[in-house]
Amino acid sequence: MYVKLTRRNRMIIAAITVAVVAPLAALLAVEYARAAKEGKLFRVPASPLVIPLDRRLNVLIAVTMIAALAPYTAVVVMNASYVSKIERDLPLFFRELAETVRSGVPLVRAVEEISARGAGPLRQEMRRVVFRSALGEPFEDSLRSFAERVDVYSTKVMSVILSEAYASGARVIDVLETAGDVYSMLLAFELERRSKISPYAWTVYISLILFLVISAALTEIFFKPLSSFAVGIPFMRGLLKPEVYETVFYYVSLMESFFGGLIVGKM
Repeated sequence: MYVKLTRRNRMIIAAITVAVVAPLAALLAVEYARAAKEGKLFRVPASPLVIPLDRRLNVLIAVTMIAALAPYTAVVVMNASYVSKIERDLPLFFRELAETVRSGVPLVRAVEEISARGAGPLRQEMRRVVFRSALGEPFEDSLRSFAERVDVYSTKVMSVILSEAYASGARVIDVLETAGDVYSMLLAFELERRSKISPYAWTVYISLILFLVISAALTEIFFKPLSSFAVGIPFMRGLLKPEVYETVFYYVSLMESFFGGLIVGKM
């Protein structure tokens, strides 16, 4: 399923996000008040910054952030998967279409036959195009509607190729075979690009894991023993709280995960 991010759909996603986050925000306010009452808030000296030391409150903050991003992220991931399946099927679709047209079948009939015997998003969209054409809508308009509904570059190019082939009628087989070859090269290039980028993505993931391991080691091996040692030193009692450093590492890991995910997603 492909969800076009129109203004209406964006408003629906925003409404779902508010509906999901509102109860969590209310619970967050209650937990913050409880933590303040129990003295589990650390005020950074000479700064308005407050660090919550309550583990349940910190987990709830992370859950609220994830819930706020989840609806939009789910739509983006679903659309990306849908488009990827379409683009992977384009070379085979054009080759099958060229072979069917070569056997003497008209273009629209060939699209119908190929779509009927295949599975996947592209075949499903083509069945919809053929169905609308059978109801009386011009074939070019049905293709244009498909390109507008799945609004990406590859579907727009595909729509133009099929529309021009249907309108001209000349050298249709050559056009379809060339389109299949071009899409095959584009798919091979994309797969090669992803394989080259994969090590860099793993570098981001491994760096996060290393940070978590080092943070845990520093907290358990360094800060906790040092805080026990500093109990008898008055001016160090408020500075060496293991809970403070544990919370700082926790939020830094959240930020690193967020920005690392953005970097990997843009690769």
